[in-house]
Amino acid sequence: MELSTLKTYRKVVPGATIILFLVPAYLFFIHPVFKIDEIAKFAIGGFGAVLAVIIGTCFSILNIRSLRIKKTHAEIITNIKNKLIENGLTRTVDAEEKKRVIEGRRLIDVFYHFIDNDESLKEKSKLVRDNGLIWTSTADVAILGCFFTWLYFLLIIFFGAEPWLARGGLLIGFIGLLSGLIFHPLSVKKHIALGNEQLEFIFTNHKKELQKKINGLFD
Repeated sequence: MELSTLKTYRKVVPGATIILFLVPAYLFFIHPVFKIDEIAKFAIGGFGAVLAVIIGTCFSILNIRSLRIKKTHAEIITNIKNKLIENGLTRTVDAEEKKRVIEGRRLIDVFYHFIDNDESLKEKSKLVRDNGLIWTSTADVAILGCFFTWLYFLLIIFFGAEPWLARGGLLIGFIGLLSGLIFHPLSVKKHIALGNEQLEFIFTNHKKELQKKINGLFD
């Protein structure tokens, strides 16, 4: 997957999820008769896609996704940094200086230097982006599932346990729970594994250059 495509999908997915999670409320408040053909026409007709992008863009601007991925992103990045230090640092350095470098951005810059300048690593990056979409999408669904579950719970309190509200809320809650507790952790595990494959390639094919760059960070 290309980076531009990934960025687009990261707007479409949360936007489409919000629209989908609003369907039970739409059927209860606006259109009590379920008509799949009307919903399909809306989704496929173009307007639904545009609306999904607009909503997803707002979702991204507000950085709501970080509520779920901040911790797992740190886990992924920390794994890369530690392995770069472990395999690239060949001299003894002060513990405080080592901590400063690990907490900074330069180790990741070194990592992406190799990614951007090796065709084989560029190809591997496409797999990482594919999984990256799953990683952020499962986070989006988990967050939105939690929000809409509470929303439907409040609607049930005010309007009663009407079928569309009750069933919709339960289904959305189940989807959000499944995404957050199962699929998101699995995507993180896969992301770390893919990152390790890239690192192993660097350690095997660019060992001397890596050591030079890592040691240079402490000069």
